[in-house]
Amino acid sequence: MLFKNQYTMLKKVNDMSVKTLNAENRAALKEISCYLLYMTWNCYEIERIRKDMIEIAARCELEGRTLREEIGGDTARFLLEMAPDLPRGTPLDYVCIWYPRWYGIFIPLYLLMALLPGSRPLNLMQILVGPFRFMIFLAIWGWFRRKELKIKIRYGCIAQVLWFLLMLAVFWATSVPLSSHIIQQFPGTISGLGATLYELLWVIVCQLWQNFHYNRCAARHPWQEA
Repeated sequence: MLFKNQYTMLKKVNDMSVKTLNAENRAALKEISCYLLYMTWNCYEIERIRKDMIEIAARCELEGRTLREEIGGDTARFLLEMAPDLPRGTPLDYVCIWYPRWYGIFIPLYLLMALLPGSRPLNLMQILVGPFRFMIFLAIWGWFRRKELKIKIRYGCIAQVLWFLLMLAVFWATSVPLSSHIIQQFPGTISGLGATLYELLWVIVCQLWQNFHYNRCAARHPWQEA
């Protein structure tokens, strides 16, 4: 099926397994998952690690301990020690995960615009470059968040907040002026229906890439026991 691959199957299994844990261990696993997104692009590998963490948490509950106690109490430091051994992946890993999700939201909006009476055509260049701008956004986001984890540990929460504000400023500087002063200079237009079909094509292609890429990852590093 189009939306089913080894990554989605593993994620579904993990999501179901997490529900069997107590609230404290679920919170620790959620924190670990968020930090892992900072350290690797490869979401399949994140789910493999998450599966191992779930199994450790389940064993800890049987022994009367928590997952945080098992990993030393500090999830950030624990994962930073693990980071050098993580496969980094590429921005295309993020693309194949986040494009089908986010553009799946944008498509109904464009379709609604196309169906509304009196709707105006959209700027062609803005629609065409939108997915590439999103790719740049994901790359910048991943780099900033990886650095943020180290800054938090070394300099504290205030420095972490300042770093996050810097990230927002970079996003604004690279997106708003580009959209308002450069892209708008191109006169071509596209209908709402045309924009819908364009975004739908991106979703399908990225989902097919997700299927191919993460099934290949699973062949090299299977999560299911033979």
